[in-house]
Amino acid sequence: MSVEAALSAAERGLVAVAARLAEATVVDGQLRVDGDPLTPAALERVAGGAVDSDLTATVETRDGQLRAGEPVVVAADPRVDGAPTPLSRTFVVDGSGGWERRAAVAAEMAHDAVRRVVEPGVPARRIVDEAVAELAAYGLGTGEGAVAHGVGADTDFSADASADTDTPLAAGQRFVLDPAAVAPDADRGAVRIGAWYAVTESGCRPLGDLSTSLSPEAY
Repeated sequence: MSVEAALSAAERGLVAVAARLAEATVVDGQLRVDGDPLTPAALERVAGGAVDSDLTATVETRDGQLRAGEPVVVAADPRVDGAPTPLSRTFVVDGSGGWERRAAVAAEMAHDAVRRVVEPGVPARRIVDEAVAELAAYGLGTGEGAVAHGVGADTDFSADASADTDTPLAAGQRFVLDPAAVAPDADRGAVRIGAWYAVTESGCRPLGDLSTSLSPEAY
């Protein structure tokens, strides 16, 4: 699958999940659609069913339940050159602007920090270093998954597609920045916001323009 087709598929999957969450009602704190409890597995099927392509999706919450006011992390994962290339968003239904809003701001600032430093010749590890430092400035850690990696086999940063390397960036490379902000002092779940980028002669540019809002209605 080409990068463009994969990105389009991932975005459609995420939009479909957002639409289903926007339809949800809250009963005793839990999310329901048409009276039935909404589950992570049901949302994964919604994402996969929205596109006619090789796309899988994962949905994660704090404890496997979908509740009002708690982050729902969705990663739509098409394959580029046979390699998984996730695009992630976090949704909160009936959020009150608590810690998850601060975490979302931190993740967005991590993206801003990376965009400011990326240019040809910069070591690939700066992508990870800048993102992690920005989350730390907000008192947040990172999740267990990769913070960044290459898009497709032809643009890997290294043999294992990791951005945690001193390999210099080159114009034309593409990468995924996918930080997950987590609170170190409590089990509150995570806020994960990803984006795909292309390195250009003068810096980098985002691929796609999907909203990063926590509100499903924004999609």
